[in-house]
Amino acid sequence: MHATSLRTLALLASCVWVLGASAQDDSTSTGNRSLFKPTVGLGAGMFAFYGDVGNDHADRNPLVTRVGYELRASTPITSWLEADLYALHGRMGVNERGTTRNLNFESRITIGGFQFRYNFLQLLNKDRVVEPYINFGFESVEFLTKTDLYDAQGRQYNYWSDGTIRDIAENAPNAGDAVEIQRDYSYESDVREQNADGFGKYLERTWAVPVGIGARMDIGHGFDLRVGTTMHFTLSDLVDGVTQESIGERAGKSGNDRFLYSSFSIGYTIPMEPRKKKVSKSPLNDAELDLIVLKDDEDGDGVTDFKDECPGTPAGTPVDAKGCPLDGDSDGVPDFRDDELNSAVGAIVDQRGVTITDETMLKAWLNWKDSANVNMVASRVESIGPPRPVKPPTKRVYVVKVGSHVEGISEELIQKILSIPDVRTLERGDTTFYLVGNYDAIPEALRRELELKGLGIESVVMAEEGGKLYDVSAETAEERAKLVGMGAGDENRDVIMRVQIGAFRNKLSKNVFSDVGDLVTLKGEDGLTRYYSGSFSDVNKAAAYKVRMLINGFDGAFLVAFREGKRVSMRETGAKLSGPEDLRTLPSGGINPEKIRFRVQVGTFVGNVPMETMDKLIGLGQVDAIPSADAVRYYFGNFTDRKGAEEARQAIIAKGFADAFVVGAVNEHIIPADEAEGLLK
Repeated sequence: MHATSLRTLALLASCVWVLGASAQDDSTSTGNRSLFKPTVGLGAGMFAFYGDVGNDHADRNPLVTRVGYELRASTPITSWLEADLYALHGRMGVNERGTTRNLNFESRITIGGFQFRYNFLQLLNKDRVVEPYINFGFESVEFLTKTDLYDAQGRQYNYWSDGTIRDIAENAPNAGDAVEIQRDYSYESDVREQNADGFGKYLERTWAVPVGIGARMDIGHGFDLRVGTTMHFTLSDLVDGVTQESIGERAGKSGNDRFLYSSFSIGYTIPMEPRKKKVSKSPLNDAELDLIVLKDDEDGDGVTDFKDECPGTPAGTPVDAKGCPLDGDSDGVPDFRDDELNSAVGAIVDQRGVTITDETMLKAWLNWKDSANVNMVASRVESIGPPRPVKPPTKRVYVVKVGSHVEGISEELIQKILSIPDVRTLERGDTTFYLVGNYDAIPEALRRELELKGLGIESVVMAEEGGKLYDVSAETAEERAKLVGMGAGDENRDVIMRVQIGAFRNKLSKNVFSDVGDLVTLKGEDGLTRYYSGSFSDVNKAAAYKVRMLINGFDGAFLVAFREGKRVSMRETGAKLSGPEDLRTLPSGGINPEKIRFRVQVGTFVGNVPMETMDKLIGLGQVDAIPSADAVRYYFGNFTDRKGAEEARQAIIAKGFADAFVVGAVNEHIIPADEAEGLLK
């Protein structure tokens, strides 16, 4: 590398060290534990040339070219900016073959530079695995460019119009004696020394500006993997030895040469110990300090700080033995600022401890409507989801698990599960559990387990507490031994009839089934998710329930019957109906398109806002308000297709509601627009 470039790199290295040391000082002074940790890395990549020779690499893959290598050292300046000192070395070149011009070159490239990397920290999830970045900087580039003019025997290449290469020019007097030769791709002739265009002894070094993108991924133990591509914009047009001022057919185009380097590298972060901070020594001895800790009561509530779990209690506030303010009605609001000291158990209260009732919500709505003054909280996030879940009881009960699945279950197991009258589903993460019963004592659950096994249904007793399942095999072992020899008990041989609401390729939002009780969801091995409701032994009641489902918009809802773990025809139930034996041959059902609509959610409103906002809302017309416990959501329109809703959304945005978005609705229950569109298809 040229002496000038070496001096430049030395200067850049000192800059990187100073910046890193400053970052370390800043992190120490501010209490940030992220230390100055330099990283060294090695990598390899491919050079692709874009200049006068080769028509800007046209029709050539930038990754199928000559190899280069890189060495870098970097350090974080801040959590989102990193400084890099690097060196690149390799070869790049192009072979241009045409009817009028035949040029080629290969250049040995040596680069030393400095650049910054920005990692988009402010825009990314803090738990990201892959970290994208952009980089830019400046660098010194040295090049030694050669061309292939002669073969190994010293014969000059002459390119003939028939596409061959010969040892004599096509227009020479003795062209008839020409012999066809082949290029050896050995670049033996120095382009600058050839001086074909009269440029003389020009400098074979220049400055360049690198700009690139890439991604970084931690692979553990201090190592990281980086993949990226960088375009190097040089300040010279002589890297290939051809410029706009070249002679004749050699003439190139205007603009400087540039080249692309696409690479991957492995880096290792060098751990560094934090600087030891000076610890000021207290003038008090250990015994005096212990006395202060044990006896001090900063908030004066009568409970020493050592035992006080609620420090900073206002003066004069009654507290319990732990130093926490008293809360007589256990509503989460301490008595000293509770305006309703005897709230009902489990009641929802506001910040002042007052129960939030339906009347309170209605009064707030009327106040808003009278005042015409509301506060809008706009959001692009679709506020769609299942109804607020009821907090499960913390009491431990015993249930019988008859199956579970993540991907799907067999047709045989589906029929067995549906033949159990009181089966229910419990979803935890990606897994769906099928549970039976709700027993206070283990023996009751074990008897039900024996009954189910008598029907050929594999089952196991588990405990359910707080909506979670627990293995109780150790607890049931002794009780199970007592039941040995008792048989399967009184198995349920009655016919169970259910209504299959529908079968869908994609799982639907729970909002679609808000009005459906005892819903059982089953995903089969065929990929379809089926929804069932009801459990009847009387065909008349089952048929009436099916009609109710049809009225609610579930087209194609039909009855299915089961006995002893198998699907049976409706004829066997005593009804004058029949049906196929295999659930997979049943019609899929669906949602009545007449029940599906599209609406525009304008925004979510709470509190007070200027009158101007309210005037805009009223000016829209046909806006419905749907209140919830903490806000009121406003929806515009009632469209049969998404296109109409999208056009209305654009008009609403033009009126000042920039965050309006389209949602779907089934039976007045809000679902994502994409899902509603899928149901129509």
